[in-house]
Amino acid sequence: MAQDGMYFVSKKDLLQWINTTLDLNITNIELTSTGAVACQLLDALHPGVVNISKVDFNAKTEYDSVNNYKVLQAAFLKVGVDKPVDVNKLVKGRPLDNMEFMQWFKSYWDSRLGSQHLNYDAVGRRNLAKSGAMKGAGSRPAAGAAAPRRAPSESQVSTPVGRQADARRPGVPKENLHAQSTGSTAGGKSAAALRPRSNGHDSSVVQELTEQLSELQVTAATHLEEREFYFSKLRDIEVLCQMEEIKGQPLVPFIERVLYASDAPDAQLAMEEARTHFAQATH
Repeated sequence: MAQDGMYFVSKKDLLQWINTTLDLNITNIELTSTGAVACQLLDALHPGVVNISKVDFNAKTEYDSVNNYKVLQAAFLKVGVDKPVDVNKLVKGRPLDNMEFMQWFKSYWDSRLGSQHLNYDAVGRRNLAKSGAMKGAGSRPAAGAAAPRRAPSESQVSTPVGRQADARRPGVPKENLHAQSTGSTAGGKSAAALRPRSNGHDSSVVQELTEQLSELQVTAATHLEEREFYFSKLRDIEVLCQMEEIKGQPLVPFIERVLYASDAPDAQLAMEEARTHFAQATH
């Protein structure tokens, strides 16, 4: 694989190719780790193959990113690409892993397209995606126009996939800091006088809401554990299907179609076709 030069494409060239093709403005190759960029590149190369409405360009968790890779792998199956995708590595956001995958994708792109130019509405297609356009990596500024300099909002700060963002403490207005240090506001009023007065009813409501919040947190944690448990099993099945000793078995393609199905009807169709195929094979 290395002799064809695919792994000598620089990060700068990869980013320029991605940004030019998809009308993006990403500056780090790690931002491709969610799988959304790969999905749209394939959408540009093979129109109608990728279910773009299932792609989440603003995936925040590994689980969301894995769903993007399911969409990608389902599309790979449709176009006959048998490239093994190590999802576990890619979703971690490590630069080298994602750079190697994008280098492979660039090689595949060139082998199919050559020097042809695509007339592809990248922005319009992203607007059809699950969460809309990618936050913090919008369209490239027009040629000759200086991009406005502004501090990024929290929603625009990119966080490596699979890691939670550091806890942020909201800023405290200066007058509040002054009130905390001197016991009075700039207007000379007591800080205590500005606090809303509470009564017994308010306290009971707060207590009730606090208990409800605790119950919801426990429920959410339980569901998260269950989700991770079943996801790990599905990932084990996927790894088994990719083993050289097993992937040639006639049942494997049907299993992969169920794993990578983007919705329940697609999975059900694969199940029905498997039943029909093996029923005919036994007669």
